[in-house]
Amino acid sequence: MLRQHPLRLLSYTTRYFWLLIIPLARSLYSLTFEFNAFKVWLRGAWLDLLVLFAILAFAWLRWMSVGFWFDEEKITLRRGIYITAEDKVYYSKISTFSINQNVLYRLLGASTVRIGTNAGKSDRADLTVLMRQSDADKLYAEVKASRGKSLNYTILPNKLRLILFSTLFSSALSGVIIIVALLLETGKVLDREVEARLILDTLTEAARRVSIYVPPIITVIIIVTISAWAISFISNLTVFWNFVLTKCSDSIYVKSGLYAKNRHIIRRDKVNFIDIKQSFSSKVFRVSSLHIGCSGYGSKSRSELSVVLPITTRKEVNGAIGEVFPEYPLPKIELKSDLRGFGAFYFWPIMLALLPVVAFEVFYRFLPSWYAVAYPAFAITLIPAVWLAMCKTLAMLTTGFGFSGDYMTLRYSKLYTFHTVIAPKEKIVKIVLRRSPFQRIGGGCTVLVYTTSDAKTCHRIQSVRFDKALKLLDKNGYDLYFSENPGEGSKKI
Repeated sequence: MLRQHPLRLLSYTTRYFWLLIIPLARSLYSLTFEFNAFKVWLRGAWLDLLVLFAILAFAWLRWMSVGFWFDEEKITLRRGIYITAEDKVYYSKISTFSINQNVLYRLLGASTVRIGTNAGKSDRADLTVLMRQSDADKLYAEVKASRGKSLNYTILPNKLRLILFSTLFSSALSGVIIIVALLLETGKVLDREVEARLILDTLTEAARRVSIYVPPIITVIIIVTISAWAISFISNLTVFWNFVLTKCSDSIYVKSGLYAKNRHIIRRDKVNFIDIKQSFSSKVFRVSSLHIGCSGYGSKSRSELSVVLPITTRKEVNGAIGEVFPEYPLPKIELKSDLRGFGAFYFWPIMLALLPVVAFEVFYRFLPSWYAVAYPAFAITLIPAVWLAMCKTLAMLTTGFGFSGDYMTLRYSKLYTFHTVIAPKEKIVKIVLRRSPFQRIGGGCTVLVYTTSDAKTCHRIQSVRFDKALKLLDKNGYDLYFSENPGEGSKKI
């Protein structure tokens, strides 16, 4: 039986482990060279040392309670010491096999192996094991050997184009999302108060250095915006550098990463849909990235990306679809959003704009001395709402759905991202037509399409004509009537 990498011991401890060990190490370092100094330190720290030992002992027991082994057919994971449970996953049932390795893991010879199947009930992997690199490589070879051998197609994105598009289309919003994900991971180790102090001290010092030229509030906002964009830009390059996509008869192989190395094996028949993603600016300039919906790949809980082709021209994306997913047709939209239902698109931009308006009004009435700070902050916080309103205006003109043979195309937006989803009909598990009181008056509806996934995946098409949506869905085999004879006074959903 094989054991996980010893680094797993750290994740089995709590974040309070660091709150104990740091002051203990600091006080030990500051000891004098007197004969009884160590005894004095031990007398004062014995309880902390006992708690520290208990934490490490519990982590060691948890580490010893997990073991795994694999052969040419399956991998088996055993948990428990006295009462054991075994998970067996056959390679033929795996939808996604992933090996993720950050910079630290690469230096220490560790890799996180995640195995996803369609049996999961959430977006977490069915099996997650922190392996030694040698064990992960052997398992990768076994899974690869169980798949088709012939190589049909390989994509290596142009690196110069990747740098150019990453420079032009990296966004501060993406950087903020990355920062939040890093903070959440850091928060598992550090105490929140310590974490907040580190961030505030850094921003305060940076603002102090340039405050003689620019007002502090503007300085902080500029620093955050530029830093977020830079993080997004660097993240795009480091993640997608050395990106290689290879298609075989039954699988897709994805490799990427500059310092951190990631490898994925994806079963083509387990792909639930393909998704062409764009931001507002990339949509205007006709560039996009290609993603897929597949169990275990691009998990939301791990803030991963489901990319199979990094940002590039729309022509190259269409070419990749034709080669990697030849059975998928080009997007076809038959029913677009009704412009009379524009209110549904502007609801959230208006709500987002009202928050700073209300906050500014409160400051103006009750804290008038803060006016000089509140006014520029109010103006800047309106930018996300205005940008969202611009995105929703473009979405209102492009949202819709349609059918082409055995495939359904869905075009919509979520926040600042535009999606063009193509899904096989067999992967669609539910379609719902939802109507608000205002939509009932205006004759509109919202189409909710749920696709097969290990997590709840809903595609929302806003503000289409209710009668036309019913006809188009009925024409393609989706009968949304209560009765088989809708013309005889039956009610519609």
